Formats: sequence, structure tokens, C-alpha cells
Amino acid sequence: MTSAAGRGNAPASPGRAPRRLAEPLRASELIDGSLVAALGPVDAATGEAIAGICNDALRDVLSPAVIGAVLADHRLLPMVAPWVLDLARGRQFRGRELTPEPATADLITRLGAPGISAADARRLAETADLAAVLILGRVLEQVLGPGAGTRDPRANEAAAPWLPGLKLGFRIYLVQEALRLLPRWGTDICP
Repeated sequence: MTSAAGRGNAPASPGRAPRRLAEPLRASELIDGSLVAALGPVDAATGEAIAGICNDALRDVLSPAVIGAVLADHRLLPMVAPWVLDLARGRQFRGRELTPEPATADLITRLGAPGISAADARRLAETADLAAVLILGRVLEQVLGPGAGTRDPRANEAAAPWLPGLKLGFRIYLVQEALRLLPRWGTDICP
């Protein structure tokens, strides 16, 4: 079902032209190109599901005024709600892979360039996992409010059923950043 906001038209006030409402986020804005390169393309139904989940998550977390600003200017998304892009990454991965919660070393091997050794993937995974542990509390608090990082994870997931996808996408982002910062392949990448 498409709302008036989804169609881009709002009722006109008497004597005024219709005003254009903000468009919801589209799959094309949320799909991660490097994941497409590593995993393959996202079909239309999966793309629409990703966009729907991300738009619903924005409505669950942000105030209507902030949502309006983000939807009016989609360039604000990484500044206001960067976690939405992590949610999209997690859903994109789950749409292509059957493993619900892959080990970080497996993510590195799957998303990394050819030539990364299993030993290097395990060493790099330790760093990525440590970063995830240190930062995840802040992500949870940005999404679910103060104290979310110290609450029972089941309570957080009850409040935001899409949270597992966000956590996976957050780990994928950390892996992508770690891989991006590595020197070129063919040498020992981890001391």
C-alpha cells in the first residue's frame, strides 16, 4: 500500500497548488554496491523489502519532524540515522546468504578480495569483533535511547524486531572498513 507521501502528492489547501511530500527511502539509495559486487545483485522484491524495513525503522525511532527533514533531503540520512544503512546492509546480506549470523572471519573471507588467507581473516576478525563490542552500545543507544546498551538484548529486540539485521549490518560495515584500510593483497596483511 502506498501512502500519499509515497506517491509524492499531498492534498492541496483551497487556493493553493498541491505540495510535494518527501519521498520515502528507495532501495537504490540503501543497497550497498560493494555487497552487490561480493554477493550478487538484489532482486526487486528483496530491494523493496529492504526499503520497507528501513522506512519503518526510521518511523519507529525518529520524530516526525526529523523524519520529514531526512526524507525531504536524503543526503541527511548518514548524519541523522547512519544505522539505517547498517540495517540495509544486514538485510541485503540475509537476502543473499542463508547463514543468519556468520562469523566475522567468514564475512572477511566472503567480502574480501581473493587472496586473503584464513589466518589473516581470523586475525582481522579479532580486531573487527573488538571494535563491534566497543561501539555497539553507542549504536544501540542512538537507535533505542539511553541505557539500551545495558538492557537485556531480548528487551531490545522486542522493541525493535529488526535489530538483528542492524547488528549484522554494523559488523559488515566494520569488516568493509577494515578491508578498505588494508594494504594491497599478496603480502602478509596482519603482523
